[in-house]
Amino acid sequence: MERKLYYAMAFTGGFMGAYAILNRCDIFGNAQTANMIYIVMNIVGRNMFDVICRLGGLLIYMSGIAFTVLWPKFSKVSVRYIAVAVDMAAIIILGFMPEHMNNVIALYPIFLAASIQWNSFNEISGYNCSTIFSTNNLRQFTVAATEYIYSRESKYAHKAGFYGGLLICYHLGVLFSYVSHKEFGMKCIWVGIIPVVIAAAMIIYEDFYMEYKTIHRQINKAQGWKYL
Repeated sequence: MERKLYYAMAFTGGFMGAYAILNRCDIFGNAQTANMIYIVMNIVGRNMFDVICRLGGLLIYMSGIAFTVLWPKFSKVSVRYIAVAVDMAAIIILGFMPEHMNNVIALYPIFLAASIQWNSFNEISGYNCSTIFSTNNLRQFTVAATEYIYSRESKYAHKAGFYGGLLICYHLGVLFSYVSHKEFGMKCIWVGIIPVVIAAAMIIYEDFYMEYKTIHRQINKAQGWKYL
């Protein structure tokens, strides 16, 4: 179930990333590398308004990461619930944003949502991964596939399968975003509610299922049965 949950979040990440590119002048809202490059270039070019806008986006992105670090220290509620809630809030806010506004400012909700999602879904079964962009997933897939071709060890096949699944689901999200954009234009963001709701349902199901298994195991131990 957790693996499927990561695939669902990767689908959401692909949808949001493609939305930003398709609707906001090719700006990729899920990461900050390009944004930081533009900050340096605009400082040199003395475009201070753009520098301020992009610095705002960078600080929002950093604040999302910081939030995921601090949240577990003050609450027992899984940060994953917060991640999907912020994704949902970002979609709602984006749905009401006017078309003709500064493109960087328009992506502030995605900057926050992507950063929280990245740090909330960044490791599974010992595999470091990302559900908001693909570069590291592509690297991990290539390494694992190459190792498997060379050694034929099943652990590399499993690893390559996981990262390959992430890549496929992420780009299915991109495809879903593109088709929605062709049909609804900038309002296609509302369609993104669907994968977020599915992911939220999976998180709730996983938590209740694991709680049920724990209680069931404790009952069986108390009765002296061997739990299978």
